[in-house]
Amino acid sequence: MLRITVQDDAPWRLHLAGRLEGAWVAETENAWLSAPVSGRRVEIDMREVTWIDEAGRRLLQAMNQAGARFIAKGIAMEALVEEITGKPARRA
Repeated sequence: MLRITVQDDAPWRLHLAGRLEGAWVAETENAWLSAPVSGRRVEIDMREVTWIDEAGRRLLQAMNQAGARFIAKGIAMEALVEEITGKPARRA
C-alpha cells in the first residue's frame, strides 16, 4: 500500500508513504507526470517510504534525471537516494 499526496506549492512536492512497489509505481509515475510543474522545483518526499522494489528504483532514477530532488529519512532510504543521485539525501 502506498499513500500519494501532492503538495502544489513552490516547490511542487510529491509525498510518498508506504511501499513503492508493483502497481503503486505506475500510480506514482502518473502523479509525477501529470504535475503542472513548468519552471518549478520538484521534490519527492520519501521520509515515510518503507520499501522500494526494482521498478520503483527505476522510477526514482528517471525522476532524478528529470531534475527532481529527494527528501529521505533513515539509513536505507538515505543510502538509496545517495546511490541514485550521487549526493547525500536532503533531510527536512
